[in-house]
Amino acid sequence: MTLNESDTRAKLIDPAIHKRGWSEDFIKREETAGAVEIINGKARRRSRGKIDYVLRLKVNDHTQPVALALLEAKKESLPPGHGLDQAKGYAECRRHNVKFVFSSNGHLFVEFDCFTGLTTKPKPISQFPAPDELRTRYEQGMGFTLNSPAASPLLQQYPGGEGTRRYYQDAAIRAVMEKIAQCAETGQSKRALLSLATGAGKTFIAVNLLKRLSFHF
Repeated sequence: MTLNESDTRAKLIDPAIHKRGWSEDFIKREETAGAVEIINGKARRRSRGKIDYVLRLKVNDHTQPVALALLEAKKESLPPGHGLDQAKGYAECRRHNVKFVFSSNGHLFVEFDCFTGLTTKPKPISQFPAPDELRTRYEQGMGFTLNSPAASPLLQQYPGGEGTRRYYQDAAIRAVMEKIAQCAETGQSKRALLSLATGAGKTFIAVNLLKRLSFHF
């Protein structure tokens, strides 16, 4: 009898990635907003969803975790890449602003690298990238290190804690801070442009951006 998706996460994926260094301190499970679809000319919102794993790094105890990857779990009987297109969709629409996307059936995993645009062949879950490995690849791809002064605004914690922000607000704030860090390293003008839908929380995003910028620049 094969494991369903929930059991695959609990009995196969959780132990495997914990062993690779991804403790629960590095993992966040985000609730996603329900998509809106048009049926017979009328808008209907789908039910909310969940990202199985958002893998994050924390430079030290006093910094805000930085999301690096999504991991989509599928039941044991499915191919390891079955959830990759779903997870890539989350990343490509930039709802989570991550650079690496994984899918796993608990035994094997596949990866899509947003920097290179390449998808790996299935690999044993025992070879899942450790936090330090993903951090190195992230820093190389972004062109700055998380220990550099340029990255300090990216690592500033939310004043009211993480419960005050929504996942797409965090993604937008990180995107701006990453862009500014890149500009600081390359000597370009520190500029970024965000396009946000009505109801996205533009005031929250703007206030948090201004706080970070005023504190560090």
